[in-house]
Amino acid sequence: MKSFNLLIFTLLLTFMSCGESSKSSPEKKVEKESILDGFWMRKGTLQVVNNVTVDTLFYGEDIEGMKNVKAFSNGSIFWINNRTDENSPWTRGNGGYGKFEVTNDTLTEFMSHGSGGMGAAMRYFRDSLNQQSIEFNFAYNLNDNYYTQFGGAVPDSENKTSYAEYYEKLPSLRKSKIDGVWKRVYEISYVNGIAVDTTSVPTDAILDVKVFKDGYFLVQVDVTRLVDDPSKPEYGGGGNFGQFEYDGNGNLVEYGEFTSGNWNFPEREPRDKRNAHYAAVSFYDDDLYIQITKDTLNQGQAGRGVVYARVK
Repeated sequence: MKSFNLLIFTLLLTFMSCGESSKSSPEKKVEKESILDGFWMRKGTLQVVNNVTVDTLFYGEDIEGMKNVKAFSNGSIFWINNRTDENSPWTRGNGGYGKFEVTNDTLTEFMSHGSGGMGAAMRYFRDSLNQQSIEFNFAYNLNDNYYTQFGGAVPDSENKTSYAEYYEKLPSLRKSKIDGVWKRVYEISYVNGIAVDTTSVPTDAILDVKVFKDGYFLVQVDVTRLVDDPSKPEYGGGGNFGQFEYDGNGNLVEYGEFTSGNWNFPEREPRDKRNAHYAAVSFYDDDLYIQITKDTLNQGQAGRGVVYARVK
């Protein structure tokens, strides 16, 4: 347990950054939330000395195979990376979910759940601090195509050196009715195509949230309350990022690119059908839908029914 606590502490230091907060007018807040809305891919790290950018430390799939994606939508923040850790019981990267607020100068993430090391860290600190979420503050710069978030390590305070994460916005591929943030609320069991049982999904046991936006999706499933044993691989939950297609006639396809936590499949190019999940979708109304996994040769859980409610 001591080594696990050390792992969680190290992860928290990795995730945490700080910034200065300030008040913002409602108009500015709406404008900045509108610009943030969408998916962002991290491209590197900026080195800043005396408030001047002096170097860009690029990293990414073209250099190291690293991928780090964030999504902002309707007050919710999602992120996922493909960074693996041989010392972790979870086979894939980390991911997180929470809420966010933005002012003129500060982007604040209130992280509450996640997968992999982030999910474990959030569970540990929610319990130890008796809080619903952990607050992360970032100073930032933002425009329509990129943003940088400042904070973290300052190795040379005399030279006022700091670092900023640099993100570029992913281009919109398409719009669809299913765009938005969703939470799993029911699980439906089918036998021979007939619904035989409906089970509610309490948030205090498992949190399954996903965002669809501009042709991309990101899902995070936190099961730390359900498994309750950090030594088990299942404790890491799971996450997935990729592209999706929804034709408006009840056919949904998710093309997974990389995963986090305990979900494990080979990384693929976008829209690679070997990592495709096919589902039939029916809307009860604009804020509630069911997806049923289709019976295909290359995916499991055929006939699994999941009901999602929109998160507003």
